[in-house]
Amino acid sequence: MSVLQLGSYKGFELYPLVFSRPFARFDAHSRYSEGYDVAVRICRVGASDSRVFRLQLRDSVADFGVARRTAYQRGRDIIDGKVDGASVADL
Repeated sequence: MSVLQLGSYKGFELYPLVFSRPFARFDAHSRYSEGYDVAVRICRVGASDSRVFRLQLRDSVADFGVARRTAYQRGRDIIDGKVDGASVADL
């Protein structure tokens, strides 16, 4: 897992979380990864309470940079109330 630098959006801090997805085909050799899974940690600026939201993707994201940008965008969408069932109102 990789934790990258934070981003700031509307009074919240966004931390993209990018996880290597293990290779699930053929012999499942541990040296190879199939791509990345994505989550985002959101907290108020300067606060210690946070919440992690994992994206439920059918396929992994092949590129690390795309995975990071996807996490930032999902965080902004959650803050803007565009994602059903995900809220940061109580943070």
